[in-house]
Amino acid sequence: MSTRPAAVMHGAEWMQRIRDGDEAVYETLFRTFAPGLCSFLTRYVGERAIAEELVQDVFLSLWNHRATVHITGSVQAYLFAAARNRALNHIEHERVTDRFRVATLTRMSATEASVQGEAECFAALEMQDALAQLPARCRLVFSLQRNHGMSYGEVASTLAISVKTVEVQMGRALKTLRAWYVAQEQLDQHG
Repeated sequence: MSTRPAAVMHGAEWMQRIRDGDEAVYETLFRTFAPGLCSFLTRYVGERAIAEELVQDVFLSLWNHRATVHITGSVQAYLFAAARNRALNHIEHERVTDRFRVATLTRMSATEASVQGEAECFAALEMQDALAQLPARCRLVFSLQRNHGMSYGEVASTLAISVKTVEVQMGRALKTLRAWYVAQEQLDQHG
């Protein structure tokens, strides 16, 4: 086992010491990388508290699975990828939760909701249906930009893609949504 201080250890050494149950090294790993991970995830999820919770989940999972986790690259790259994946899962979960809420609201009886409220619910549900038709990456880019208020540059940085790719994905999303709404308006006029 290495006797080097945790602060100057490299990937394999970090993991070997953690695999051996060295809580001091695990705590040093957390203190070293958690602040940067929290800042990184805040750009994804929009709220610092949620980002902190997701980072804690990443580290808890690392500790709980330390005997079986095999990191081939740097520990930093592994932690950032794991954190990004947690954030994407969180965003997808929120999207599903929002769809459920909208679907529940649309089932409300006429006596429980005003006509205007029902119209808003149906419009929101239709919007969710249109978004669900988008390819996954396109939907994610659209969600980060529109729902989380990120700039094109922030979306590009967060997803490790170019700003041009964000522009193309947003163009596709908006084109698809416009076509969907035109079709909906035509159905409403003829139905």
